[in-house]
Amino acid sequence: MSTLYARVFRQAWATFEQTGAADAKFGSNLHALRRLVDQLTLADIGLEPSLVATETFQQPTKAPCTYVGVFENDRFAMSVFVLRENYTMPLHDHPQMHGLLRVVSGAVQICSYSEIARRDTVEPRDGTLRRHVLVVAEPEKIISSAAGDCAVLTPTERNFHEITAIGGPAAFFDILSPPYNTASQPQYYFYRKVPVPRHLAEMEPLGFGGPNKPSALEDERPRYVLETIPNPEHYYCDTVHYATPEFMYQPEEGGGRGGGSTAVDRDF
Repeated sequence: MSTLYARVFRQAWATFEQTGAADAKFGSNLHALRRLVDQLTLADIGLEPSLVATETFQQPTKAPCTYVGVFENDRFAMSVFVLRENYTMPLHDHPQMHGLLRVVSGAVQICSYSEIARRDTVEPRDGTLRRHVLVVAEPEKIISSAAGDCAVLTPTERNFHEITAIGGPAAFFDILSPPYNTASQPQYYFYRKVPVPRHLAEMEPLGFGGPNKPSALEDERPRYVLETIPNPEHYYCDTVHYATPEFMYQPEEGGGRGGGSTAVDRDF
């Protein structure tokens, strides 16, 4: 475990535990956190290169994705996902979350979308929620472990995405706040993408984009409707136990709560 990794954790603690999105210092704290996360490597986190080896994913019973639970409490979570070459983590949302994603091995392509409006309906037969979200497509982004860059999502921007490992297996480290498993956090969903003609974008509110952004008519980014789907059968993960670093057990020094790290099965 590196000194940089401890600094990342302590800055995440300061950002999400001591301030939060409503605090005036949140923006500067988040920026400082991103600058640190940009530098992380697989070795910093203390994971073996074999976790991302092509041979590992050639085993007949190997899942297409490996999940490593690094840390989680009620304010933020850290984890690592490893994807098989050419495998795409299905399109999903991050409701009301801030997030940072740093590739620590290999490279990924990220297709992200920002919400414009949504409509929820409930199936009368079984009470299942059906959600349709009108989104704009953000520019596709390729991030590698050598690029020194991370992807950032907010509650309103790039909050829906799918991630594909390219050129070999890839591993990425992420920080999400708030985490999925809190009682107050809305359920996440998987989606499929449906093209929508411009003249059918009646869901789009007037004035979308804000005063410093293109209007709906000026914004040429592609629009889609995202429709909720059941959890894809092809998406499942193996899990790997993670040895929690000592600094994550020391809240008064920027660490987490004892026992906060988890390595458990989860759909996402």
